[in-house]
Amino acid sequence: MRVVQGKSAATGASEAVAEATRAMGDGNAPSLLLVFASTKQDPREVAAALATRFPGVPTAGCTTAGEIVDGELSTGALVVSAIWSPEVRWAVGVVPSMTAVDAASARKTADELFARLGITRDQADPNKHFCITFMDGLCMKEEHVVALMADALEGLPLVGGSAGDDLAFQSTRVFANGEALTNAAVLLLAVSEIPFHVVKHQHYKPTERDLVITRADVEKRRVYEIDGRTALHAYAAALGLSSGEVTDDVTFMNPLTFAYGGELYVRSIQKIEDDGSLVFYCGIEEGMVLAVGGHEPMAEALARDLSPDGGEPAELFVAFNCILRALEIRKRGLHGPIGDALRKKAKHVIGFDTYGEQLDGLHINQTLVGIALGGSR
Repeated sequence: MRVVQGKSAATGASEAVAEATRAMGDGNAPSLLLVFASTKQDPREVAAALATRFPGVPTAGCTTAGEIVDGELSTGALVVSAIWSPEVRWAVGVVPSMTAVDAASARKTADELFARLGITRDQADPNKHFCITFMDGLCMKEEHVVALMADALEGLPLVGGSAGDDLAFQSTRVFANGEALTNAAVLLLAVSEIPFHVVKHQHYKPTERDLVITRADVEKRRVYEIDGRTALHAYAAALGLSSGEVTDDVTFMNPLTFAYGGELYVRSIQKIEDDGSLVFYCGIEEGMVLAVGGHEPMAEALARDLSPDGGEPAELFVAFNCILRALEIRKRGLHGPIGDALRKKAKHVIGFDTYGEQLDGLHINQTLVGIALGGSR
């Protein structure tokens, strides 16, 4: 595998693509392009410029709330990874409408991806095949789509993230083969002859402070009551605070968590409404039991969890980092140690700050997930 990566802070899409891909040459076309772009560059122009620069090359990615390339975390940039991988074959598929997808259409999309790789569903092997997802981050359908696609892929490893728009919360786009799509999901299915593994990292642990959602609008991810009280009042009381003391800093440092299948998952608060209800970044349900998350030091926890146990670093790590983690990194000035941990994980790192992460059949928050190709587990 050979990987060449580039970055540009130019605001013009053509100029940014030219600068970010300058080192990629004009010789043999890469096997795959991964692209992550801020809202500073027009996404449709970015997609078109890449298609012109690399005609016919499979391309996948999305708009972001921050970009990651080779351990450097930034905002306002375009980052591109060109991958030459004879030992890994790739197929790009699209769910054109996240609001309209159902089990039958999800299965059809999966079958089309298998066919592009020249295999049947029965030949799919979780030790050789994996799927990377890029989803519209504002249509609030990630839970539905990732569950359907996980079922359609029948247990293959699945990891990915929800597109961002630099916290404007107006429009996000996903990239696929010359297009910048909204209300869509892009799926990247791979068959690999080299080892790979999925990473899930978070720096929270459960506490004994449990809360139960008692009234909510599930479709809008909006919680009105917790433990029979106004959601904000119940959340503040669990932290020993008054409602007026709950700020954005408080919510992202004290997310709620739930346990599922022996693993811990985070449910992060996106905003506090004037009526005291809480809007979450991913799915909630009435009756869901949540615990206030206990906080570990982020940099130390990441270095521990990404350490390759004395073995070789991966060749490539594709990372999906929650925007709330990114905000904590910026607030605490952790760019250096976080970048060091990522660089130790892999020779090449590419990724973005998300509006949510996908892992197998779940949509989650305040987590770093990714896929590492080559190296030690």
